[in-house]
Amino acid sequence: MTGGGVPEHKLSEHDWLLIEALGRTRTGRSEVPTVVADGPKVKDWASLLRVRRELHAAAPQRIVEVVQSCAETGEFVAHRESGLVVVGVPIRCAFDEVHGVQVWAGPDDVRLPERPRVAAWDWQADTELAHHGPGLEELVFARAPEDVRVIRTPPEAFGRMVRFEGRIDYFEMVGTLDGRHQSAVDMIGDDDLVRSFQMVTRADPVARRIRALMREFTDAVPAQPDVDMTMLRAVSQRADEGVGFIWLSSGLIYEWTRIPTPPLDRWGIERPTVHPDDLADFRTACADLAEERAADAAARHLRLRVRFTDTDWIPVRAELLPVLPAESGHGLIRVWRELAN
Repeated sequence: MTGGGVPEHKLSEHDWLLIEALGRTRTGRSEVPTVVADGPKVKDWASLLRVRRELHAAAPQRIVEVVQSCAETGEFVAHRESGLVVVGVPIRCAFDEVHGVQVWAGPDDVRLPERPRVAAWDWQADTELAHHGPGLEELVFARAPEDVRVIRTPPEAFGRMVRFEGRIDYFEMVGTLDGRHQSAVDMIGDDDLVRSFQMVTRADPVARRIRALMREFTDAVPAQPDVDMTMLRAVSQRADEGVGFIWLSSGLIYEWTRIPTPPLDRWGIERPTVHPDDLADFRTACADLAEERAADAAARHLRLRVRFTDTDWIPVRAELLPVLPAESGHGLIRVWRELAN
């Protein structure tokens, strides 16, 4: 836009806004949307009534109206008034809900800048499965269209994370299914390139779901690998068993650093059913280890039976260990098939 007669300093005045519409009250009503990004700048759940006031006295109200229209209809909206243009682009999730709106507001003689890439996802607590919205996998994983799937297990996503600044706070929200959280995350794509994202999440305790937006800002924030996680992943590659990270409070295995060997390798992309007679012991062991939260907490050894789609029960040995720092609430799980005597 520098060649179109618009001074460079004005570009930042007319950046795209990202407005989240993720919140739901306990009665199911939508919470008031907030601004979470202004161009490359991350915003801390800012009010819509304080943005773009310098453009026009009516700008904040028109932005609110455009966001409401996009959220209700799921359609692109453009409003023009007295030299002011407000454009809204809805961001849909896999359930055809609007999780956010990208808004541009500026004078009608300024050309719209390129719109940042944003996509949505949901995670369902009861199934422990993620549902990826339109364009999410292409954006985050640089995935070819023929490889795109809507439903994924947590390890399929977390296994691609190079950095997750808010891992502990995020899982606290997941465990309680309450609150909201923003983080910077770095993801490695199918093309082996690392991209940075702003991840915006809110919990819905009624639907028992985490709703989220992912906004790419690779050019704004250089990728910073998590050294501790990188070392743990590297060490686990030497193991003969499957090794994964587990959130102890919920028993959620969210990443496999080493996929279990067959026939348990399906655990990497499928959530198995744990035998009802074994599930209580598994959850108790996780809860006990989470309660201790001590560096010298003893490992827990378990026998489980798991079943994948179209398989019989498979006997499994499992070992649970805390991850330091112990107060993080995270653990390591090792699993291998138990062979008959």
